[in-house]
Amino acid sequence: MLSTDQRFISILLCPACKAAGLRAEQESLACGKCRAVFPVKNGVPFLIHKELLQQYEQYNKEIESPVNKLKTLIKKMPWLFQFLTYAIGSISYFGWSPKKALKKIYKEGELKNKIIINIGSGIKAIHREVINLDIFPFENVGLVTDATKLPIQDNSVDMVITESTLEHIPDAELAIREICRVVKPGGYVYISIPFLMPFHASPNDYVRLTNEGIKHKFAIFEPQRIGMNGGPASALISLLMHFLALPFSIISTSLYNFMTYIFMAILSPLRVFDLVFYLFPRSTDAAAMTYFIGKKKE
Repeated sequence: MLSTDQRFISILLCPACKAAGLRAEQESLACGKCRAVFPVKNGVPFLIHKELLQQYEQYNKEIESPVNKLKTLIKKMPWLFQFLTYAIGSISYFGWSPKKALKKIYKEGELKNKIIINIGSGIKAIHREVINLDIFPFENVGLVTDATKLPIQDNSVDMVITESTLEHIPDAELAIREICRVVKPGGYVYISIPFLMPFHASPNDYVRLTNEGIKHKFAIFEPQRIGMNGGPASALISLLMHFLALPFSIISTSLYNFMTYIFMAILSPLRVFDLVFYLFPRSTDAAAMTYFIGKKKE
């Protein structure tokens, strides 16, 4: 589904006055109540509330750091970003991915009739029927908005996916409430978030959650499956790459950041040990990343 599909536009709210009924005009969406107009650039609506513009500006400042500039540059080439993530990254991703969860929950033919959003998607395209939401207009993003004030009606979305995003939101609690608000009773969430992982700015980093923490924050959802996407081996790599790079921080912060990536590439083969750790039930106690699949209570 495209973000300009009328079925999706029909559940959108005006970021300014919270009224439903946005209407599509030439290169814009307009509110019939307060008459606010929001641009549509290259088929992508920009629904940013004026109260969030200051935070949006802060995001843009943070993304100007050398590390974030490099990430942004690489993200302009999705194939390269995906290759580097899986080839020399620190996380094993051997657990349930959003794509696998989607296939288990819905049959392929059902997806056309579902409204599924991926919050904080970046450049990743999970499925053609999933609408990507992000604060930045990366390639494959279908709606530019803020996760803490989703311009979406209550109980209107069949599934929300958010993968490694909540930790980068200053007010993660607000984003969690918004996710709980917009999912229909009987709808699903797929949440992944770091547990044992050092600071990683993208563009910034604020929070971690355990498996029990995710269950608590999303208590309105019945757990369907809980596990880890990056096990103890991934956690060890993530810590070691920073541990080994720390001495370089005395010389230069930029050199320190560069060396973390060098050590990540060197250590990344150790991720294979996560395949063994998945056999041990308590491996989640030392996991780099945890995930939660839940169904909203009726």
